[in-house]
Amino acid sequence: MKIIKWTGRDIPILSLRRLITFPVPALIACAGSGKTEVVAQRVVSLLRSITEGGAGCAPGNIVAFTFTDKAAAELKERIHARCHGAFGNVTGLAEMYVGTIHGYCLELLKSEVPAYMKYEVLNEVQQTLFIDRHSRSSGLTSSTTLNGVTLKRYTDTRHYVSALSILREDRVIDPSPLVGNSVVAGLASYERLLHQKGYLDYSGILKEAVKELQGNTGLRQRLGERIKHIIVDEYQDVNPIQESVVRELASLGADICVVGDDDQTIYQWRGSDVRNILDFERRYENVTQVRLEDNFRSSEGVVVVARDFIRQLLRRLPKEMKPTAAQEFEAGDIVALGFDSPEDEAQYIADTCKTLRGLAIHEGDEKRGISWSDMAILLRSVRRDGGAITAALDAAGVPYVITGMDNLFVQPEVEAARQLFYFLNGEIDEATLRTSWQVADLGIAKKALDQAIQAAAQARKDMQDAKVGQFKVYNLQRQYMAFLENAGIREEKVPGRRGEVVFYNLGKFSQAISDFESIHFHSNPVEKYQSFAGFLRHHAENAYPEGWQDNAFVSPDAVRIMTVHQAKGLQWPAVFIPQLVKNRFPAKGGGGRTAWHLLPDAAFDNAVRYKGGVEDERRLFYVAVTRAQKFLHLSWAPHDGNRTAQAPSDFFNEMLASKYVKRRRQDYAGRKRLEPQPKASVANITLSFSDLKYFFECPYQFKLRILYGFNAPLDEALGFGKSLHDALAEVHARALRGEKIKPDEAKALVERHLRAPYAYPALREKLEQAAERIIEAYVKKNAADFKNLEFSEKAIEIALGDGVSVAGRIDLVRKIDTGEVTIVDLKSNDRAQAEAVTETQLHIYALGYQELTGRPADYVEIYELDEQKQKKRSVDNDFIEDVKRDVRGAAMALRRNELTPNPHKKTCGQCDYCNMCSAAIRN
Repeated sequence: MKIIKWTGRDIPILSLRRLITFPVPALIACAGSGKTEVVAQRVVSLLRSITEGGAGCAPGNIVAFTFTDKAAAELKERIHARCHGAFGNVTGLAEMYVGTIHGYCLELLKSEVPAYMKYEVLNEVQQTLFIDRHSRSSGLTSSTTLNGVTLKRYTDTRHYVSALSILREDRVIDPSPLVGNSVVAGLASYERLLHQKGYLDYSGILKEAVKELQGNTGLRQRLGERIKHIIVDEYQDVNPIQESVVRELASLGADICVVGDDDQTIYQWRGSDVRNILDFERRYENVTQVRLEDNFRSSEGVVVVARDFIRQLLRRLPKEMKPTAAQEFEAGDIVALGFDSPEDEAQYIADTCKTLRGLAIHEGDEKRGISWSDMAILLRSVRRDGGAITAALDAAGVPYVITGMDNLFVQPEVEAARQLFYFLNGEIDEATLRTSWQVADLGIAKKALDQAIQAAAQARKDMQDAKVGQFKVYNLQRQYMAFLENAGIREEKVPGRRGEVVFYNLGKFSQAISDFESIHFHSNPVEKYQSFAGFLRHHAENAYPEGWQDNAFVSPDAVRIMTVHQAKGLQWPAVFIPQLVKNRFPAKGGGGRTAWHLLPDAAFDNAVRYKGGVEDERRLFYVAVTRAQKFLHLSWAPHDGNRTAQAPSDFFNEMLASKYVKRRRQDYAGRKRLEPQPKASVANITLSFSDLKYFFECPYQFKLRILYGFNAPLDEALGFGKSLHDALAEVHARALRGEKIKPDEAKALVERHLRAPYAYPALREKLEQAAERIIEAYVKKNAADFKNLEFSEKAIEIALGDGVSVAGRIDLVRKIDTGEVTIVDLKSNDRAQAEAVTETQLHIYALGYQELTGRPADYVEIYELDEQKQKKRSVDNDFIEDVKRDVRGAAMALRRNELTPNPHKKTCGQCDYCNMCSAAIRN
């Protein structure tokens, strides 16, 4: 068989030709088999005819669905790189959708159905908080279990949320058991409340999109003309409603290509159905199955151990994962050990991490020394099994990061932050609060801590004295940030070089505050602090599902601790899989109330998959093993006092049958060692315009805001600027369709688009009046020029090479009779920014227009909506080259974690985090 080589990976050319040329290929891709490369090559093939002057597929004709945003960024970069290699520059690549199904459906609703333009999306935590706050009108407390027990606020909310998702996302095969079900009635109440408040949740995005795809004739016609090819990655994890989205798009005449591996179906508990990929050939016509079996990630030992293990599945597609020379296998790389206690097991992991650091591994054609961030500890449940491990790592001085929100609240700095809000709620005294911050050991001076506590005490007194309605002053996030600032906490002052990890955790706590406050903003001060203290004490630790959230950028040089579900799509030179105890991995079916105590499983197709089974656990363990590139350490230990956790897992025992697995501790002293060198922490970087704004103003502000996730306090007028943009987007969209827009439509436009969820009544009235005045004046002044519009709200993406891209939207493109093009940026009364930042931003728009159309822009213009003033300037091509250089420089700074302060009197004065920076210039 002929082989073609790309980027160090050998791919069978026969498989590529079959994938590229057949209209309905099903790519069955074993772990580490280079599927991203093959998909990118399919896109190149689809685009080839039009780039050679034919009438074939354009970028806007292709929709590629990925499971995560991270996977989308990797695929986009690969597509850009392969297209550039094959054709040089390709215009219009920003018109190609590469992203999640949820993202596509949300964009579809907001761009094609004006009613959804102002809707905001509730994440899973906010959804739970929203239902709790509106427990009656959301249907929660009017619903019952199948046995007639009334559901309770807080106690049953997550089960209710799961039941709502099942009703909207799964396939009902027998509606009769649902007749009279209280949760079905509750769903109707909940959806009315969502529409009343202007929210979509994740299930609602999909449900509303499918409804539009099925019933909106105009939309179907527009999409049918546009979409010619659909690619679905991780197809094995698609659930029924996501399959409905794919099916509806395919029904418009588009070819479909699916990519997946039934052996890696691990989200069945969220409704994914492995039958989608197993039965794909029976549901679609003219399917050609293509197998990619070569593993380009792992050593021979890892590949063979994983392959032999997954063969035990009863039903799977035929394939045979094969090793390549990706990593050299040496005896002792794979170890399986038992210990007397979880503490002994954790000590072994900590010691082995220190031993592995500096061992040489292959990195392409070079070698480098393993560093902390090259190691991962994968657990079935971090919350349940991570305690002994983190304690051992702490004692050994091994830095680690717990990905997402798992075990966030056991970190001492986060516990201290939680104690702050117990204090503000009057539950603890000053001495207890002081002790908690001293235990966190953050390098806080005694005087500064005393000042912070005194300020918090005064805020508590003021809050108790406040009248109902004065709540706008008592913002949770503002109090949190004020305490950190008053205490003088600085990243570089945290002892033991822990500053980066500490700030990462404090930033995640800030995100938790924002989740709560976005729902409870309008509570009076006393009620808000009481509710938040209750949330922190009783619900916060369980509110964030394991693997809920992680920042796509931040990557300190630290060992990763995460769930196996979080590890999907990732890889490390060294992987530990501990706690392989019977009844834990594979997990024993849990007791207690679930969504299936609220819904009859007989009504749904294959409801048993939500409950999981040993085959699902086998797939999950297979995913864990195949994350390892070279070193794989498996272990177990009995748990004192737990009779169900006294024996090794069956999976652990199966591993012992392999000749590649050693059953004694290994001595790596004779291995080659190099200076530890962390791998580049960010492989692909997609920056938004706002990201760049923050970076160019000050890289350290960018780090605090974007990387660590500190949230600025919610502003009462938040949403006003976006509402103006949404209203004008409708004006421009209608103008592009040839409609006449009159100034007296301003009031109706404002009623339709104004969203100011945190405004108190008097402020909202002022915002409405201001918006009407601005829109009326804009239409009066510009109506005559609407005939010259070329684009409105046009998505652009600029690929700068080396995995760096900039994505965003151009507000407006205006073309005059001479053919000259002006790119317009609409600005309301936002805070002023540095002139250099504005100049850079405008030229990024110009560069994006050129990448989109292949034509240069002549002018860029800032349109100041408040005063109806236009600031126009010519495009400077030399400056565009400078912009390219500066953006690449920003990406390199991210990769190197060189995000140092850039103090300036003006920008420091406007920065939300000025008082958390030692270099800041203060007035």
